[in-house]
Amino acid sequence: MLPLKVNNYHTESPSKGKRWLIAAFLIGAIIFHSKLSTAQLQTIADTNAKKNDRHGFAGAPYIKYGPETGWVGGLVGLYYFHLNSDPNERTRPSDISSGLSYSQLHQYSIGVNYDLYFPGDEYHLMGGVHYQRIPIDFFGIGDYSPRDAIDNYTPLRRGTEFTLTKNVIKAENQGEGLNVGVEGEFRNDEITASNPTGLIATNNVPGAQGGMSDGAGVLATYDTRDNKYSTHDGQYDDVEAQFYGRWLWSDYSFNRYTVDLRRFIPIASDQTLAAQFYGVLANGNEPFYLMAQLGGDSKLRGYYMGRFRDNDLALLQAEYRFPIVWRFSGVAFAGAGQVGHVLSDFRMDAWRPAFGAGLRFLVVPSEHLNARVDYGIGTDSKEVYFSILEAF
Repeated sequence: MLPLKVNNYHTESPSKGKRWLIAAFLIGAIIFHSKLSTAQLQTIADTNAKKNDRHGFAGAPYIKYGPETGWVGGLVGLYYFHLNSDPNERTRPSDISSGLSYSQLHQYSIGVNYDLYFPGDEYHLMGGVHYQRIPIDFFGIGDYSPRDAIDNYTPLRRGTEFTLTKNVIKAENQGEGLNVGVEGEFRNDEITASNPTGLIATNNVPGAQGGMSDGAGVLATYDTRDNKYSTHDGQYDDVEAQFYGRWLWSDYSFNRYTVDLRRFIPIASDQTLAAQFYGVLANGNEPFYLMAQLGGDSKLRGYYMGRFRDNDLALLQAEYRFPIVWRFSGVAFAGAGQVGHVLSDFRMDAWRPAFGAGLRFLVVPSEHLNARVDYGIGTDSKEVYFSILEAF
């Protein structure tokens, strides 16, 4: 694959951006019509489980696009099975998946994930092991950042994470209800390359030397969504507290608290108003690559991922989802966010706005699974995103 300079997308004219949007959607519609990506492979497991297939294997190539990566291609395989011995007992299918990917910007990722549902869905264990090398642009830390990157670096990440939850209140009609549990992350980051005169090489940002980041935490999730891939009705609330420290052999000591609140309001049988508040508070010696970030295909579309990063973050976004014709639908979205080093840094005049529109193509009707293309506009940048699943 040929290299592509990511910053070019910040200076595209609107007409060129539209051409990218149309091209990406047409290619995506063709490719995604076959089964692609881990999420779609999971639908195979769900569908076969309904047919009483107790286990099986699925594999496929996939493709996606983002301004941080360019085009990404890869392979993924998934083995699904049931942990309950009684075929008449209701338990969601479990799976173990593995995949590898390589991007147009010479980024690669290799990983193995597991998603295990124990009998009666009482316990749910999920996590993975990952090895990633993803060169990325760096815009500095704080609410203000220039339009163009001031540094770049190539991190090598090796690590594992897990989440174990117990269902304490089952949902009456839809969704999983209330789950509580514990989680952990153990990772080792190495900065293998950076600008020799930049902030990272001169050790002017926390975490410039890389190292171990080990932490554990607790979480509670309340889920009443009618569909996790493209929700029409329901809510999703997630609250987490994570603690990193030398008691787990971490080189960095900090605490992080996260709140993710989502509401989905049906305004017609085929139209939805979706809204999300996402907030992060952190304190301590947090490395820059673990700080909360705005931008990308899910956290304020229209800005490069990590354009704004710091200890604390607040994000508000909403979108209107509506049908167009056949399997095609559309969205109009808007949002605003800001970051700060401490909570007192947040100001009413510091919100970074973004808005845009997107097209959806229904890939798997039975699971309401969409391929998507979004065109987001920030105050001084425009970005195109080609992916699968909704932003939230």
